[in-house]
Amino acid sequence: MTSTGWVIAIGYSALVLVFVTIGLIVFRSTRVGFRVKVTGREEIEKREGYWGIAVITFLVLVLAGTIFSVPYFDDNEDAPQKVTVTSRQFAFTVDPPRIDAGVETEFNVDAVDVNHAVGLYNPDNTLIKQVNVLPGVTQSFTITLNQPGSYTLRCLEFCGIDHHLMQNQLQVTR
Repeated sequence: MTSTGWVIAIGYSALVLVFVTIGLIVFRSTRVGFRVKVTGREEIEKREGYWGIAVITFLVLVLAGTIFSVPYFDDNEDAPQKVTVTSRQFAFTVDPPRIDAGVETEFNVDAVDVNHAVGLYNPDNTLIKQVNVLPGVTQSFTITLNQPGSYTLRCLEFCGIDHHLMQNQLQVTR
């Protein structure tokens, strides 16, 4: 298993343990042992109010901690290189077909006819970026391609009988 797999497995295990512990605490807090005597309605409603406040506080903290990771706050206006990728059955048009390595590049991807999904593969044939495009909609993303070589664009969404032939190259030079 990869290091990422281990991190995910350990993280989920810890998360499960935390939630099981919280569940047991909640279960235990609403009962007085296993005796016949049950906690009063007012006490249960008071505890539920505390748990509601705790959950809302947790959700607000998660939102505050992750809201700036949303990609929609990126401003791509200042990317020094721009590449336009036009998708149509069964080809990509890449303009310009050659860019400089190590420079922030804005990709503008659109589709002319049907839905496409553009996959950008590095020279080692590893998928490094994927974007879905609809006809009439331009999808933009910014990426820095540091490794010189021939990058491959492949269609990742079935778009017709010759879908398997739909690919093109982008040359990245020093």
